[in-house]
Amino acid sequence: MFNQIPQKRLLLYIMLLGTLPLLLVVLYFFSSQTSLDDLRNSIQQTENNAFLQARKQAHNKAVQNHYRDADRFYIDKHLEKITLLEPEIQSLKDVINNKNFAGDDNVKKRLDFLTGPSNKLLFSEGVVDTSPTFQETIASLVHPVEVNAEDVATILALIEGNPIGPHQAAPNRPQLVIIDFNLDKKSTTNKNEVFQLNMKILKREIL
Repeated sequence: MFNQIPQKRLLLYIMLLGTLPLLLVVLYFFSSQTSLDDLRNSIQQTENNAFLQARKQAHNKAVQNHYRDADRFYIDKHLEKITLLEPEIQSLKDVINNKNFAGDDNVKKRLDFLTGPSNKLLFSEGVVDTSPTFQETIASLVHPVEVNAEDVATILALIEGNPIGPHQAAPNRPQLVIIDFNLDKKSTTNKNEVFQLNMKILKREIL
């Protein structure tokens, strides 16, 4: 049978057969290299995930340490104690206490509104969601209130913990996050800027 194959072609076949082991070695090398690259990528991804997890845990630990001594009654003690529209209240009192005051019922009604419970920050807390490390609840204003720009700055400083001008947060602030904040300008008969405020706060407490 081999005698029927031309010598040149037989020599070519022998050369091809001789290179076959080399081709197999090359294929095996590239296959191994691909598997090695996949393994390296997998290790790198695992390292990245471990680093991110460690950084997240460090951040969570820092947050826990920062808020560990937070006051559970912070909202009651500070936000709900704010006197809103205080300059207007004082102006109305000055008018009423003036001996020339004619006794306008609108002035008295306005003062009663501003100093009564209808224009006080009053929050109602919803269902408490508890996890192994913290609990959180949504505190919503029971009713909208009227405020001025200074009142808004005071409220935001108390909630967010960042000073706004002379307005500062109170000590032992828990983690508070504003999740809804609606501020609408009201039309007034005087020069005072008055806004109607409604809001919701997420309160998170470390256990």
